[in-house]
Amino acid sequence: MPRPAALLFLAVISVGGLLAWRWLRPGDLRLSVDPRSREVAVIYPQEATDRRCADVVLRALAELTEPARRDGLRARVTELRAARPERIEAGFIPAGPAEARLPLSQPPEGGKTLPGLARAQLAALPHGYLVVHTAEVGPLLETAGRRRWLGRALVAAGASAESATIAVGESEDGAFLVATVAFAFRTGEEAEAALRQLTERQGDFDALGFAARPGADRLTRQTKLLVVRFDIETDLVLQALGRR
Repeated sequence: MPRPAALLFLAVISVGGLLAWRWLRPGDLRLSVDPRSREVAVIYPQEATDRRCADVVLRALAELTEPARRDGLRARVTELRAARPERIEAGFIPAGPAEARLPLSQPPEGGKTLPGLARAQLAALPHGYLVVHTAEVGPLLETAGRRRWLGRALVAAGASAESATIAVGESEDGAFLVATVAFAFRTGEEAEAALRQLTERQGDFDALGFAARPGADRLTRQTKLLVVRFDIETDLVLQALGRR
């Protein structure tokens, strides 16, 4: 397999566990972040402990906000992680401040939530320590595309989704960063069309080539979800994110 200029991806349509997500997913998690937040993130510091990529991945999270605010957010996340709380919540207000905070004992009603499906997506990963969710897919895809975290084909396929969730963990032996990107569509037909759009680029590794497992089309239509898994060599993640 040729290596793209950025990262080497081993990507498949992730089918296993989707039915369990659909029927056995946990409830929504009420968050304490500002309700004006467009993207929300939840960090699990204890899972991030001793993970090789955790520091650079969590630094990269700050790229969801404006450049002038990034160092402050990174310092705040580092400060909170030092106490190893159960979780840290972050919210990103468009053209406004970003915050990282510990959850309140009684989060306000009617505020932001992390959907149960996003929580299940994170739980399906080994040592899952970060999940980012948005109901406005375009800005998240734009941010990811600038760093080539997601290839052109995936950005195009997810553009019409109603929501997007990115979950990040690492393999037990630390050799791979393991992440999933899930797009939720209004209908099964739209989800299946997005899957076809991706698999037509089979082998185009610059655009991000995919191997769809048998039955992916039927399951995608049934769940209205397109879920893609990445296994990325840890050394390549450190090389790419450590440069900036």
